Amino acid sequence: MLAARLSRADRELVKEAGLDSTLAGALVDLGQRESRLTCRATTPSEIRRLNLQFAGSDRATDVLAFPAQGGDDRGFQLPASEVTFLGDIVISVRTAAGQAEFAGADPTAELRLLAVHGLLHLLGHDHAEAAGAARMTDTTQDLLDRDAARRGVLAPRAPVLQPPP
Repeated sequence: MLAARLSRADRELVKEAGLDSTLAGALVDLGQRESRLTCRATTPSEIRRLNLQFAGSDRATDVLAFPAQGGDDRGFQLPASEVTFLGDIVISVRTAAGQAEFAGADPTAELRLLAVHGLLHLLGHDHAEAAGAARMTDTTQDLLDRDAARRGVLAPRAPVLQPPP
């Protein structure tokens, strides 16, 4: 877990969320035990900058995923020897905590939800179409259920993903 210049409270929230174990468990659950990724906890201003730079959207968001495979507009693609590296997930801790507060949810559960969401994007899942959104919602819930069982807690409900209008 990489962390930007977060407040002490945000660092504690990230630590309490246990994103490393959530992601490691999800990789095993998905049959990707040997795969690796990075996950960065960051600030709204940094995620806004990344969102503008890489997605052309000048706004803070909760999570971004940067898959290593499949190439990009510049033709970048990892060599075959590096195929176990899935890519990077970036999560805005403050944005996640604000969303959780608004929904009356646990902020650590929100961080785990966003980590799983980002992981699924790294693996090629998408919610741009109805069928993909339904699959991604179901897979997210399954992974959150498994993670909660390992932790001995109740699983949060994954939001039903909808394709953009």
